[in-house]
Amino acid sequence: MRQSVSRVLLCLGMAACASVPALAGDAYQAEGTDIALELGAAARVAPAYPGADNYTLYPAPIIKLKFLKLPFFGTVADSSKDVGLGFYPAFNFEGERDAADHSELTGLKTVDWAIELGAGVRYTGDFVEAFAEVRRGFNGHHGFVGELGIDAVARPADRLKLTFGPRVSFADSEYMSTYFGVTSGESTASGGRFAAYDAGGGFRDVGVAFGAEYAWSDTITLYGDAGYRRLVGDAADSPIVKRAGSENQFTAGLGLTYKFSWNVDGK
Repeated sequence: MRQSVSRVLLCLGMAACASVPALAGDAYQAEGTDIALELGAAARVAPAYPGADNYTLYPAPIIKLKFLKLPFFGTVADSSKDVGLGFYPAFNFEGERDAADHSELTGLKTVDWAIELGAGVRYTGDFVEAFAEVRRGFNGHHGFVGELGIDAVARPADRLKLTFGPRVSFADSEYMSTYFGVTSGESTASGGRFAAYDAGGGFRDVGVAFGAEYAWSDTITLYGDAGYRRLVGDAADSPIVKRAGSENQFTAGLGLTYKFSWNVDGK
């Protein structure tokens, strides 16, 4: 229960300071606009912890920067451009992993919640999108996590956009040992259920992702996504995954945003 509560609180808190890359093909800014944002919320389903075979439902913010014009710098973000290269801040959140909430983890130490902050680069074309991002963890883990992806893009209707493509992620030994390693003390505390295991860095998972967005109106947009990841390498070989979890990881989300735009000087 504490995991779900901390995840909800942190997700809501991140809404005030984080943003994700804008999708191409949307011209939102009116004459004189300095900032255009889509703000909203989503309901998400994801594994209760990395490698888990049970799932949790939690709310998460949706924040999409569509247009940004700064004094002295000019336009630094513009989603109306159909083709181009852009940079964006990236974040992720991992909830607390506590054996008190998951009896299958008896003997393992609690891993506190972690926020991952970093940056990404995205290329957007007419029929393809590709991205790469790297994030560093804070609080629960202090490792580095990266992700690569490429999507085919289809627009079967004026207001509907669909994306689908492969994903691959990797992590350093700091992250892997936190979520997939087992110390000798934890092995003893588990009664030998989990053998001591040193998880090294490398590829974490491979999979596919599907996304959809529908512009309900000029200000309201509906978003949906679903994904499948297969743990690989040291993550898949972890006794935590073998004895208490699953190599197969699924996610899904559904959300809604409202478009806001304003001028920096307030006029």
